[in-house]
Amino acid sequence: MGLLLHFGVSWRGLFLFGAGVAGCMFLANLLFLRESRADEGHPEALANPGNVFAAVGAPKSFLTLVLPLLRSRPFLMVCLLGFATTMVRETFNTWTPVYLRDFLGYGVSRAAALSAIFPGVGAISVLLAGWVSDRLGRNYRALLLALGLAATAAALLILTGLRPATAGTVLPVAMIGVVAFCLLGPYAFLPGAFALDFGGKQAGAVASGLVDGTGYLGGVLAGTVMARLAVAFGWGGVFVALAAVSALAALGAGYLYVLNARAAAPTQRPPA
Repeated sequence: MGLLLHFGVSWRGLFLFGAGVAGCMFLANLLFLRESRADEGHPEALANPGNVFAAVGAPKSFLTLVLPLLRSRPFLMVCLLGFATTMVRETFNTWTPVYLRDFLGYGVSRAAALSAIFPGVGAISVLLAGWVSDRLGRNYRALLLALGLAATAAALLILTGLRPATAGTVLPVAMIGVVAFCLLGPYAFLPGAFALDFGGKQAGAVASGLVDGTGYLGGVLAGTVMARLAVAFGWGGVFVALAAVSALAALGAGYLYVLNARAAAPTQRPPA
């Protein structure tokens, strides 16, 4: 998009380019996407034996599908974490080009191109977080999330103190990449692996929808509240607010880790 802007493509042209990409993705999904891995000859995936329906059995109505999830404290914590992390993520997705242009002085096309560092580094982070999680096991996902959010808060506080006059324009862009690396990999657990762990085969999609839906309520605040903070307190105020959200979310992820560890611990029985 930044390259298209550099060559003078209008906003209509950008939308046409986006439509072309969406059309290519439609064709790829139409040709290659399958309903399940079993359709490709692979064995069916096993559900987490600790999902919320393991004790109550198969749901028979919409309420019996949703209520067990809403009664689960760990799952509600996952929804709150989705709210907080999506707020941070969508703030950077929405406002990074504006920050690069207005605060660091980059041109429009250059700012648009450099803003790709956030999703680009995030893609690497997601793959690495998944690889580490597969080796440590599902009980460590919450710990990885807590560590990632704590590092995100620290990176945001560093970003708060950076000024073009003293730090230049490269270091703030690099710190945006650090935020993306610390945040987006662990964030991907929430609507994906965590949702499947809690929902199992009966409600995996519903669990993912609840986590993502709650998260995008935080995404709404990324547009309205962060814009007001930027006007009232500058970009430093935005980053301080996001650091506070990330720190609180890190504590929540730590609490989730404790809850999951207790649930996974074998029941201790007194000797006969």
